[in-house]
Amino acid sequence: MDLFQDWDKSFSLLEQFVRKKKRRRALRPKLLTPLRYPKKLFCVGANYADHLREMNAGHLATKVPGAPPFFFMKPPSTTLVGPGGTVRIPKGCENFDWEVEFVVVFGKGGRDIAQTSALRHIAGYSVGIDFTARDLFFRQERFFQFDFMLGKAQDTMSPVGPTIVPRQFLDGTRANFALSVNGLKKQTGNTADMIYSLPEQIAGVSRAVTIEPGDMMFTGSPAGVGLPRGEKLKPGDTVRIEADLIGSMEVVIR
Repeated sequence: MDLFQDWDKSFSLLEQFVRKKKRRRALRPKLLTPLRYPKKLFCVGANYADHLREMNAGHLATKVPGAPPFFFMKPPSTTLVGPGGTVRIPKGCENFDWEVEFVVVFGKGGRDIAQTSALRHIAGYSVGIDFTARDLFFRQERFFQFDFMLGKAQDTMSPVGPTIVPRQFLDGTRANFALSVNGLKKQTGNTADMIYSLPEQIAGVSRAVTIEPGDMMFTGSPAGVGLPRGEKLKPGDTVRIEADLIGSMEVVIR
């Protein structure tokens, strides 16, 4: 977290380290989620037209003039995990689904951030999964029919990694990313296809909630989730995510 409190200074120090580093014995540490833990984890939803169409909601695939994108929040310290056998199907869930998402990591905070300067608030990018307990998310028997806490914010439901790539090396406005299950490609996306662009998301979110350095933001999922195909995850399944320059990682469902 300390790296992101003054990202410009940190990036300069990291550049110096790269120039001065000497050959060292390779280490093989256990990988964790690359940021433990941001204060806030924002999630922008319904942000790809192809995903809305596969969910029979294609008529909603337009921006609402003057309105921010739909977003919600998750508790970072209990939802964020790294690779390996880290993801657990929640108790009572019989329909566990995947949603790969491009992830923004902020290096500069602010409130009411202007779209014209929004990208300068980004430190870097990663890739993650917004796992969803579909049968706990849709609750038609209740007054509130969408339960985002039980459906999307339970423990271990937001793997991120394997790295954070600084924005100086990756154009987050046109980045490719993908997800596979047991070796079969399920989702491919490009951030250029978002309904709300990264600047629009940052400006919209910061109208309601102050963004702080180190905060993370999931930016929406493209088509290819399991629900429309009648597919769901089970214990032992391996889910792999990858993105331009960021690399790839796998989680095993428990």
